[in-house]
Amino acid sequence: MELVLPEDIYVIVNPPEAMRLERAIAMRQDSPLTCVSLVASAPVPDDVLAKAQLLVVEVDPADRASVRRIAQIRSARPRVPVIVALQDANVSVVRTLVRQGVNDVATMPFDLDELSAQLLDLAVQSRADAADHLPLSPLIAVVRSNGGSGATTVATHLASAMGARRGGRGTCLIDLDLQFGNIAAFTAQSGKTSVVDLLEAGSRLDSEFLKSAVIDSGHGFMAICAPEAITPLETVDVDQLLHLLAVARREFECVVLDLPANWTGWTLSAVLAATDIVLICDLSVAGLRQAKRRLDLFDTVGLPRDRLRLVVNRVEKRLFRTIGVEEVRETLGQPVYATLSADPASLGNAQDQGMLAWEINRKSRFGQDIVALAQRLDEARGD
Repeated sequence: MELVLPEDIYVIVNPPEAMRLERAIAMRQDSPLTCVSLVASAPVPDDVLAKAQLLVVEVDPADRASVRRIAQIRSARPRVPVIVALQDANVSVVRTLVRQGVNDVATMPFDLDELSAQLLDLAVQSRADAADHLPLSPLIAVVRSNGGSGATTVATHLASAMGARRGGRGTCLIDLDLQFGNIAAFTAQSGKTSVVDLLEAGSRLDSEFLKSAVIDSGHGFMAICAPEAITPLETVDVDQLLHLLAVARREFECVVLDLPANWTGWTLSAVLAATDIVLICDLSVAGLRQAKRRLDLFDTVGLPRDRLRLVVNRVEKRLFRTIGVEEVRETLGQPVYATLSADPASLGNAQDQGMLAWEINRKSRFGQDIVALAQRLDEARGD
């Protein structure tokens, strides 16, 4: 992703330096810098202070009126990033200015390439600092008890149902099944940038980079897809994953994770970061056995049971069943949070067409159960 400077960057310097810099800027048609020609003792114009996203301000340390510019800026715009331009940047002066809230120091006369690099670094840091103050939205991790439990189907439908309950930034579904992820196939969509690209982005990963990877599923939620090529699970860095989740939770009103069947340190870290862990199991003996193993693992790592939402999938509405919902609670020692009806006809037709159950059948029993699950998850948080 190409990093670009924000608009409304003002460089306030003496007339000779302003003329020299304007000539350099004129040779670059895409430069967002605007020169303001002022002697070092003149106050910064109010209209410049009101519009500036970044400021470069000349200061003469020997002139008290010039030094007062910094106090003027900090009083009017306490959070606007500021670079001070000095003719002679000695250590003592720099320390004094930093204590006054200056973000960086540039030397005059300017080298436009160096100044642009400083401004870009400051813009990236400013965006990161602003993001750090945003609250984190709910993070719902969908966990499968065993392969074939229908967890991806639940994740896609749940993301759509959560998205329908939200305006604004909406819901994002992240496919963390790096080897067998099917979100792109389920939604009949694909993107050029995968979740692995985000995990490998390092310090470049911010809100703008995240948005470059997000695709519109066409089903009421945004999605970040797994890579097309199989990726070794051990290549994921835990810190980078947690950073990705934090960026996504600040960008969207709800984030849903589709996790792989295999357990690693980073998948456990993702679950521990979640506000709700939706554990999908079915009524088979094998499914319940694997669900019990997942619960034991969560207990081992200290995951609070009150964040666990045990959801039984493919429940048939018939009188006689070998295993019932009550037996699930007794076997697993965990209350059943919700049940999802078996609806093979609607789901089969929907998946063949890259659609969701309620888009094929408005009265889909599975779809109605998912909507009820989304509502209960929201109501538990008071949303």
